[in-house]
Amino acid sequence: MVIDSAKDHRRIMDFIRQFMPRLKAKIVLYSGAEPLFDRHGIEEKITKALDRRVWLRSGGYIIIERTEALTAIDVNTGRFVGKRNQEETIVRTNLEAAHEVSAPTPP
Repeated sequence: MVIDSAKDHRRIMDFIRQFMPRLKAKIVLYSGAEPLFDRHGIEEKITKALDRRVWLRSGGYIIIERTEALTAIDVNTGRFVGKRNQEETIVRTNLEAAHEVSAPTPP
């Protein structure tokens, strides 16, 4: 765990020493000049994770809409045009979207 506040680091270390001393080495105080969130692009990742539109590798995209009753996932081919015909484009985009929607989210 990386912490960028000296005050919070002390508080957490006090707790760790008392209740979980074996985890002491896993707590690190970040002291870099660049803000921690900026260094790892956290704000950008949060914005991307909360965005309704998810881009697919092919250039298509899915739009996720949440309502009280359901979550709708709209698949769009976007700028992707298949090599043969429209039906192939639609099938490939839908397969890519299905893979993206069913993929586990990283921790």
